[in-house]
Amino acid sequence: MMVVMQYGDAPLDNHFFEKNIQSLKACTSQSGNLPQTFSEKVTVLSASAPTLRYENTLLHSSYDPEKEAVRFAEKLKPGACVCLYGFGLGYHIKTILDKIGPDGYLLTIELNLDIFTAALQLRDQTEIFEDRRFRLIYGTDEAKVSREIAYEMEQLTKDHADSFEVLFHAPSFQCIPTTFPSLTNALEVLLLERRFPAIFGKLEKVNYSLNQKAITDSPGINALKNSGQGKPGILVSAGPSLDLMLPHLHHLQREFLLACVDTAFPILAKNNIQPDYVFSLDPQVDSTEHFIGYPAEKTRLIFTPTINHNVLKNFSGERYVVYKEGHSLSKDSESSMKEKGTTQAGGSVACLGLDMLIHFGCDPIFLTGQDCAFAGNRYYSNHSNFNQKLQGRIATMESLEKLHREKAQEKKQLTVKSTQGNPLLTDQVMYSYLRTLEHIIEANPDTRVFNLLSHGAEIEQAPVLGSVNELMRRSFISPI
Repeated sequence: MMVVMQYGDAPLDNHFFEKNIQSLKACTSQSGNLPQTFSEKVTVLSASAPTLRYENTLLHSSYDPEKEAVRFAEKLKPGACVCLYGFGLGYHIKTILDKIGPDGYLLTIELNLDIFTAALQLRDQTEIFEDRRFRLIYGTDEAKVSREIAYEMEQLTKDHADSFEVLFHAPSFQCIPTTFPSLTNALEVLLLERRFPAIFGKLEKVNYSLNQKAITDSPGINALKNSGQGKPGILVSAGPSLDLMLPHLHHLQREFLLACVDTAFPILAKNNIQPDYVFSLDPQVDSTEHFIGYPAEKTRLIFTPTINHNVLKNFSGERYVVYKEGHSLSKDSESSMKEKGTTQAGGSVACLGLDMLIHFGCDPIFLTGQDCAFAGNRYYSNHSNFNQKLQGRIATMESLEKLHREKAQEKKQLTVKSTQGNPLLTDQVMYSYLRTLEHIIEANPDTRVFNLLSHGAEIEQAPVLGSVNELMRRSFISPI
């Protein structure tokens, strides 16, 4: 029989709290006092082991939370270094520590102090808190907590990149207080990035198998190392600001190494602009349409092993493969990865493109069409396939701007600073790409990167250039 106990703000008389508070000092930098009371938002459920409901969210199984915790950690391997959101009542913390073994490490973030206080009241956590493999971050100051998370994550990814794992305890994640808006968004973006393998894992596996001959036969990007040394590069993406730059690209390609993402390839082809390189990594069949009917000519394709196999069937030019570091499907191809070359850039094909131009030795590098936001209330360039499809719906009297706005609302939206200094709407996917671009730029301080004619999101450490003549001046090339 299950017993439900509503505590409200009344203290709970047990011996756990004081023991836990003393042990807590071993695993956290926090020194603030925690209340020895239950929030009115917490309802404690007593069954075979205690669990609780926070408002309308059940935190653990009301029947067997310990068995549920075993399932939560079942995919972890010994030696894993884990970043986890959600302490809960600690059931899954114990099973994670058991699973990762003596060489593992667990960093846990908990932002809901009502839940954490209940965990200190209801269960003995001393074994967890005193474990040298465990670190806990909690608090009420968003800026302070964010800095601590950033520091700990940097240490984990720097020292344990090959064994790094990110986990979310879903019920805990639903209970993040509204006082952490920026941190909530950052965690949601991280969760979004971790979902990609889960969503496309099967599709990637199929493509990887079908692409084996092309992977084996194609040279790798190591063959192109420093091939653009001393030459300025332009990376063309398909954002709205491409419309401003498009008329100039035909003349510029004589002086620049010109590369583009796959969505921009048909735009350039239709305007008689033949890029030196095109990048593609999407496992979905939709990516094939960027290549059907557009001759490769001198353009070389840089592709990842999990690219949709139909792209390789439709691209007739030279092809170079690049492996994604840490990808689960590449673990059995270490010798090939070493021979052909790898990238750490993931997610957006533009991130891969930037990483490759740096690999080629281009300097400076100019980004165009890389808005990472709904610049001018649009998602893509007017010349993109996406925009052409929307044009077909105008017959129903819907405005093009309205259709772009509908596309924008498919994902959670947020606001970023634009290149003009004003707030600009973006979504979490583009925000993730923006942050990855910034990380690549930060990791390569010897390569100058500029944001060309953009009215989109500000890219840190990528100054905005407002004219083509300024582009030429930065490249030490005579103006057009």
